[in-house]
Amino acid sequence: MNHVLRSSRVLLGGGADPIRIVPADVQIQGDLIVGVAAPDPDRAAQDLGERLITPAFINAHTHLAMGYLRGLATPAQLQGNVVEDLYFQIESHLQAGDVRAFSRIAAVESALAGVGCVWDHYYFGREVADALLDVGLCGVVAPTLQDLSGPGVAALDLQWQAMVDMTADARLAAAGIVTALGPHATDTVSSDLWTRVARHSADANLPVHAHVAQSVEEYQRSLIEHGCSPIARLRREGALDAAPAFLLVHGLYVDRSDLTLLDPQRHLLVHCPWSQVQFGFPARVGWWRQAGLSMAIGTDCGACNDTMDVQQELRLAAWGGSYSATWSAEADAFGRDGNAETARALDRRRSIQVTAEIPDATIDWLLNSVWAVPGSAHPRLPLGAIAPGRRANLLVFDTDHPVLWPGTDLAHALTQTTVAPAIHTMYVNGRPIATPGDHQRGLLGHPDLRAWRQEANGRMRGLMARAGVSP
Repeated sequence: MNHVLRSSRVLLGGGADPIRIVPADVQIQGDLIVGVAAPDPDRAAQDLGERLITPAFINAHTHLAMGYLRGLATPAQLQGNVVEDLYFQIESHLQAGDVRAFSRIAAVESALAGVGCVWDHYYFGREVADALLDVGLCGVVAPTLQDLSGPGVAALDLQWQAMVDMTADARLAAAGIVTALGPHATDTVSSDLWTRVARHSADANLPVHAHVAQSVEEYQRSLIEHGCSPIARLRREGALDAAPAFLLVHGLYVDRSDLTLLDPQRHLLVHCPWSQVQFGFPARVGWWRQAGLSMAIGTDCGACNDTMDVQQELRLAAWGGSYSATWSAEADAFGRDGNAETARALDRRRSIQVTAEIPDATIDWLLNSVWAVPGSAHPRLPLGAIAPGRRANLLVFDTDHPVLWPGTDLAHALTQTTVAPAIHTMYVNGRPIATPGDHQRGLLGHPDLRAWRQEANGRMRGLMARAGVSP
């Protein structure tokens, strides 16, 4: 399928290039963008007028299937390690078909939010890939690898082989579904397995996608068992330096000395703001930026975020640092003795914190985290920019929609408002994923969605019964 999309508003740039919105013709051949040029009235094109064309969003960290756990954890459980204390127990009863059924629902939810590609890390990786095929999304699938603890220990060899088989699967590659190595975390993966991961990632030219320093338990275990932080351990064992790209997810317990061990050309940190608010605390991303490291944004799973809409994460990523002023010493002083002096001190604290955490080029930094940064992290799946050689995963926005009004700064709107209602069409691999011009209703009217939902509901009830948990 060869065609040209034309608009007076095409978002170009990203990465090292400033983001800008200009008139352009976007030339698509098959699943790739092959050219971007000034509009040519002599060139046959689908003229979209003033509708905005952008890359489709990329969610850099998901567990699609875990939406079935949404709302299950109580506030009391969230005070502990809910992953180990609750989720592992339920996940030990998962069946392969459960993962495909649950992942389909989250993939549709993702598509509704304009997400054209996910980096997914979960058990039964082939089932995740098949769910992406069912719905029509691109993805990087990292089957969970564990050998010390967790539900995946007994299935390690099966998941490793699934990763190898999926890497060689031409049908998946053609659909924009590729693989990464998915060691679960530094405290559930042995040194021997990390060595195996490092060797294979280098030989096969595959990224590594892992939870790193995500909990205090993981950090303490690393200190006790290895005498160093999780990052330092990975560096010492060669795991950091082998992969073409290493996505370190969460990084809550990563200090400034750890950051000096990371290579800006190879390592990127993945921030999941709303998940971290509930399950821990927001990572100190200002330190990452000051160290010159790239950041990608993910939602994590529906169970700890309640949405697969990665664009909605951007506001908290930008302004979350200001929340710290509420619990600062200056706030305590104002609470004890509210007067003009303590009020000014509190305001200064807020200004200092915002300046420390928010980069100068806020808009480009945020948009790069859901486009250019994760879109450049896999050598076999170039995405995240409207440029020749990138996959044609695109969003077309109705700029007359009220959520984008008045439209004077559309790049700002893409980071600060709710843009999903304004999606006119989403292209994945060069083709509309739903009805052009009626994206939301087209997806919700998918002929298989009702059957998918019924299967997911039945499988959820069966899983909870096997696990002895009341949903």
